[in-house]
Amino acid sequence: MWPSTFCAWLILARVWVFIPLPARSMQPPDQNMTEMTQMFQDFMIQYNKSYKSPEEMHHRFKVFEQNLKASRELQASELGTAQYGVTQFSDLTESEFKTMFGIPQPIEPPIVNRLAKSPKAQNPPSSCDWRKFGAITEVKKQGSCRSCWAFAAASNIEALWNIHRHSPRNVSVQELVDCTSHGCSGGYVWDAFLTVINRSGLSSSKLYPYAGKDQRCQQYRRRQVTGIEGYEILPREERDLAEIVASQGPITVLFNMKALQQYKNGVIWRTSQDCSKEHLDHFALVVGYGQVPKQHESPAKQYWIIQNSWGKRWGEKGYFRLHRGDNTCGVAMFAVTAVVKNLGARSEARVLCPR
Repeated sequence: MWPSTFCAWLILARVWVFIPLPARSMQPPDQNMTEMTQMFQDFMIQYNKSYKSPEEMHHRFKVFEQNLKASRELQASELGTAQYGVTQFSDLTESEFKTMFGIPQPIEPPIVNRLAKSPKAQNPPSSCDWRKFGAITEVKKQGSCRSCWAFAAASNIEALWNIHRHSPRNVSVQELVDCTSHGCSGGYVWDAFLTVINRSGLSSSKLYPYAGKDQRCQQYRRRQVTGIEGYEILPREERDLAEIVASQGPITVLFNMKALQQYKNGVIWRTSQDCSKEHLDHFALVVGYGQVPKQHESPAKQYWIIQNSWGKRWGEKGYFRLHRGDNTCGVAMFAVTAVVKNLGARSEARVLCPR
């Protein structure tokens, strides 16, 4: 592997020694090229990148350039407060990024449980953040396995057990990957919940750890399981979703992830032209919502708080915020949640979402 040290700059600055280029390119790099080369070297160091050969490094450098251009275009057309730039995915083409993290376009989920009714007409609290309750388990990293659906389902179950049964859980994402038909090729949250029901619950992540690849479905005797009572397909009105999040807990959502490759921080707000509400290819967990303080001059007044499964070094420590109110990137199209009922003496007590 070619290391991310000074030799990376040297290879890129003198790349014509290794790779034939058109005549117009066969000249020493100008100041812009020097700056770009330094940015790429910094990127390699920050994200511990290495490549198989000088040719591969040069190819990734060109992709890096293209992604910087794409991030500037995203920034120019951003309606909210999101900032775009260099991320750990800046050396991937758009096609590679989609192949690594995107899932197939879904069909309507099977409704084996009931379709959740819209809450009674009322205004949800102005903000809600279940992280402040201690209900949300840590941000995880799916790797190259297209298992966002399994991570979202597992995190949903863990959060609901924390909220309604006051019992911390870390369930096995790998069990969902191995024992649901889609595996690392990309599946759906509702299939994950059906797997949990059919297997009478999930094993712990300690017993059945994440491998990030397809394996044979394991059967364990006398395993401690974490179960659910079912799942619900939620209404497609964002006000209803906010009320459900505030009163019941986090939910899973399916949306268009196009803006996430270059995302760094802030509230994403895209038009339907550049973030289709019909092309939905990534699952994540809504852990709450909020609004921009009145003193801030921002058009994106309300937003969802969403936990992703790409590790803590991505976005806002593994989270991102998405504009709330106009179904941005199709976020309200396929919202689903597990059903975990309160049990015991505290079953009648309503847990309030911290603001």
